[in-house]
Amino acid sequence: MPDIHDLLPGSSNIPALLLVGQDESGLDRTSQAYRAIRRQIIDLTLPPGSSFTETSLAQQWQISKTPVREALARLRRDGLVTALPRAGYVVSPITLQDTDELCGLRSLLSGEAAAAAARNGIPAAALKRLEELSEMSFAYVPGETGLDDWLPVGIEFEGIMAHFSGNSRLTKALVDVIDELERVLRMVLLIAPDVASPPGELDLVLRRLCERDADLARNAMKARCERVRHDVLEVLTKSASVSRANIEMPLR
Repeated sequence: MPDIHDLLPGSSNIPALLLVGQDESGLDRTSQAYRAIRRQIIDLTLPPGSSFTETSLAQQWQISKTPVREALARLRRDGLVTALPRAGYVVSPITLQDTDELCGLRSLLSGEAAAAAARNGIPAAALKRLEELSEMSFAYVPGETGLDDWLPVGIEFEGIMAHFSGNSRLTKALVDVIDELERVLRMVLLIAPDVASPPGELDLVLRRLCERDADLARNAMKARCERVRHDVLEVLTKSASVSRANIEMPLR
């Protein structure tokens, strides 16, 4: 069955999770290093707060330090790493404020992408793939279904929908947000693996897209995003690291 790579051949706006295992022979060394390091940050191989050096990464990937240094400069602009004076780099933490803002931005972008895709109409082959993904989402069993088996389902659905919004800048912005949010979702599911997605969310979005009702498609997608936002913030707020955090005096 066709997937996002078949439906969107040559597209540069594909979520990072869906690029895992893809051929990178056409990429330069800096882009390869950037993707590899970014993937390790997103999938928590390099967890928030962990530190490393250019040398350690260059040795790990068996490449020179120059492409690693250039890749890390891009990751600093992404906000995923911070440079430490004469001490290497540290992976940026996951904070409640940043997560809330990230989820809020995703809700806005995804809602508008759904509305635009509904107005434009989605080709039959892509609608068929969205239907398959919707059906796959019903198979998710909290705490039992493997994270890497079901997490790509919603991400691919959103990526395909965004592409057919017809706005490449909107699509790129949403894909960037989805990539950052993947790291948060992985952290949330490590803390609370039984968090569940209500069945039928993707099916409702799909029906609105098929009906080509822009307003209802926007509402359905935003409702899904806001549900995720609520669940994510609830889990993170109750985590031990937050409950043990120091409470600072407010500025007068």
